[in-house]
Order: sequence, then structure tokens, then C-alpha cells
Amino acid sequence: MGQEQPNIPLKKAVDYTDDHFLGNALKITQPKEGFRAGSDAVLLAAMISAKAGESLLDVGCGVGTAGFCALHRLPDCHLWGLELQGELVALARLNAEQNSFVGRSSFIEADIGARTSFAGMDGPGGKPFLEAGFDHVFTNPPFYGKGRARSAKTEIKTLAHIEGSVALPEWLQFCVARAKSKGTVTVIHRADRLGDILVALQKGCGRIRVVPLWPEAGQSAKRVIVQGIKGDKSPLELTRGLVLHEKDGTPTAAATAIAREGAALKSFLE
Repeated sequence: MGQEQPNIPLKKAVDYTDDHFLGNALKITQPKEGFRAGSDAVLLAAMISAKAGESLLDVGCGVGTAGFCALHRLPDCHLWGLELQGELVALARLNAEQNSFVGRSSFIEADIGARTSFAGMDGPGGKPFLEAGFDHVFTNPPFYGKGRARSAKTEIKTLAHIEGSVALPEWLQFCVARAKSKGTVTVIHRADRLGDILVALQKGCGRIRVVPLWPEAGQSAKRVIVQGIKGDKSPLELTRGLVLHEKDGTPTAAATAIAREGAALKSFLE
């Protein structure tokens, strides 16, 4: 049932739910209708491997779920979240507070298609945001191209699911530009957009790993995670991927470890 949070400066009245992730380790407040984080955010976070002190950037962070799942496993890193919608930025900051991530996270409201919207905003080391480099950049972009899906009932959901002024290639080029040399760029998306993803990432990244996410054994992958290393020249690797469900619909042991325990995805790909 939606729980109103009166201290959040939303543009219009919205109902919220408090949802739990990683076996109740995280409480995430998010809109009851519209954009809602789920398993994609958890799987994306599970793909991030980082050393102590490294910086994380979630592009299109929504209410912060993917970044917080990553921070839960990587306690000595600092997260930056970038989001267009002010309502979601406010919720991300609330979620940082209620999960004790305030000192380890920063959220900014900006439009990746408008450089001027980053004026006065800082990244790692206090550098201007667009001049700073991040060790790990990850993103769950809108899944549908403009004109490929109907607008949703709420603006929040429409902007989260349908590409606006920034199409997927430009979105990913922005992500590559924000990564340090030898930093990682990671994206989760629909499997039928894999070609577009590879074209965009290969312009600046190598050692690209493609991770198919199989709904169950014997079925076609509907999602993929793709990760590249900026400036690397190594060839592409198609991993064995991850099967998410058994034939009876129950989560596989690997999917359960990721969703309930915050396990790293890497350990299930080797």
C-alpha cells in the first residue's frame, strides 16, 4: 500500500511504496505507479566489480536502487547518481538517508542531452562533473525507442521507458565519455538492442563481455548485460550467461544468491 512521504518536494501528488531488496537489506521508497525498480537494477549492480575508494556513476539512476545494491556489496566506494526527473532524485536522496548511504552517495538532477544543465555540479575529486572521470559507469536506459511504444499514464513511467531527446547510441556515448581510461561501462537492456549497444560501446571500449539473461533454460534471452573497458583493445567475449528460473518458475540458485544475498554476478560466469 502506498505510503506518503510529505518531506519529498514532488511536483505533483504521488503515492509511494516501501519495497525491500537484497533479502530486506535495503528499503527503497518508490512511486506506486510509473517507474518502479526491480530485478534489472539488482542484476545490473551485480555486474559491477570495484576496488576500495573507486567511484561509481549510475546514469539514469531513478530512485537509486541499482547504485544502492552496488554500494551494499562495495562499502568502500562512492556513488554518484544522475537523473533527469526531480521527483526521482528527491526519492533517491531519501533512500540514501534511510539506508545509511548519505556520506557515500551524491545525486544530481541534470539532462544528459543538455551540457548546460551540469553547470556547478561536481564529480570525483571536486572536478566539474563533465570533466571528471569515474571508475565504473553503469546504466539501465529507457528500453523503447521513440515511436516504438505508447506513452504511459504517468510522465515518470514514460520518461523511464521511452527514449526522449537522447537516443540509445548517444546515451551510451555519454556513459563512455564519463568513464576513466580503463574504467568499466555496463548496461542492461533488451536483447534485441544488442546490435545498437555493441556499435555504441565499441567506439570507445574493448574487452566487451556480453551476458545473456535466460528466463529459463532453453528459452531465448530477453535481456542482456554488456560491459566494456574504456580504451581496451581486447576482443569481445560472449559469456555463458545466467539462467534466472527453473522449469517450474522458481528462481535458480544463482539468481537467488544475487537477489537475496547481493552476490556478484561475475562468480557465476566463470
